[in-house]
Amino acid sequence: MKIFLKSLIGLVLVCFAVGSLQAQMVAAQRIPPAVEKKVVLNAPAQKVWDYISEPANYKKFSGVKTFTCQEKALNAKIELVTKAGSKREQHISVIDYDHFRICYFVTRSDYEGERQWVYSFDIFPKGGKKCEFVVAVFHGVDPLPEEFKQGITQEFNDIITGVSKKFK
Repeated sequence: MKIFLKSLIGLVLVCFAVGSLQAQMVAAQRIPPAVEKKVVLNAPAQKVWDYISEPANYKKFSGVKTFTCQEKALNAKIELVTKAGSKREQHISVIDYDHFRICYFVTRSDYEGERQWVYSFDIFPKGGKKCEFVVAVFHGVDPLPEEFKQGITQEFNDIITGVSKKFK
């Protein structure tokens, strides 16, 4: 009887341990962008990518007051001041030439101080002569502060307008 009871307790403990492990192994879910703007452009994806991924062009299409970038490379440090006067420090955190994606990791901003966030530019080919340009900010699971949302939405509108003018 003692052997049966010990075996039963052991089996219950094993089942509990396995169940706990399985409960902890939940697949991560992708956090949706907090703000996203899209436009379809009448230009090949490669041509748009060449323009938007070149740091020297950022000031042209975004409408920022100042923009400095050391180079077009992973971890390149960028500092900018928006039209509204907001300052930002960031780095290029992803530059994917094969998938037309560039992401900027913001390390300091007037919007959020030291709180870090990411925004991205993605280009999706739509046949040989069209593409979709997507600008998105990823801010985590907390709701965006209203001032941040208004500021970044205006920035994205300026970027979409500037890139659209280039590829009319």
